[in-house]
Amino acid sequence: PAPLPRAPFDWRGLWLRVLPPVFGLALLVAVWALLTMNSSSFPTPLATFDAAVKLFADPFYRKGPNDQGIGWNVLFSLQRVAVGFGLAALVGIPLGFMLGRFEFLSRMVNPLVSLLRPVSPLAWLPIGLLVFKAANPAAVWTIFICSIWPMIINTAVGVQRVPQDYPDVARVLNLSPWKVTTKILL
Repeated sequence: PAPLPRAPFDWRGLWLRVLPPVFGLALLVAVWALLTMNSSSFPTPLATFDAAVKLFADPFYRKGPNDQGIGWNVLFSLQRVAVGFGLAALVGIPLGFMLGRFEFLSRMVNPLVSLLRPVSPLAWLPIGLLVFKAANPAAVWTIFICSIWPMIINTAVGVQRVPQDYPDVARVLNLSPWKVTTKILL
C-alpha cells in the first residue's frame, strides 16, 4: 500500500494551545515590571530572576543547620510526605478494607470519618504542634491525617463495589474467608 500523505503542521493547534499561556505569562511579567518600576520595597522581575539563579545554582550547599540549599529542603519535605503518606497507607488501607467488608463496622465508624474528613489541614497543624512540640512530627502528622481519609473512603468503596457475583461464586466453591479476601476482594 502507498504511504499515507503526511498531515501539514497544525499551526492553529499551536496558536490555541501554546501561545495563550505564553502571552498570559508575558503580560503578567510586564504588569509586574510596570508596578515595581519605582518601588524599592517590592522586587522587580529581573531582581527576582537573579535571586532565583543564585538559589538554584547550588541547591545542595550546607552552611549550618539553618542555611542549606533548596535541594536539601525539597528532599526533607519529600521525606516528610513519604513518611506521612506511608503511615496513612499502613493504617487507612486496612481500615478501609474492613469498613468495606463489614457493614456493622462501617456504620459504626462512618460518622467519625464524616466528622473529621472535612477539617482543614491548616487546623490539624497547630494540633500537631501542640501535641508533638516539634515541627517535623507535626508536619508528618498533618500529612498523615489529611491523607488517611481519602484512603479509608476509597478503599471501602472499592471493596463494596466488587460485583456480587464474585462472592457468590466464592461461596459456591466453599472458599475460605482468607481466600475470599486475598483472591477476590484484594
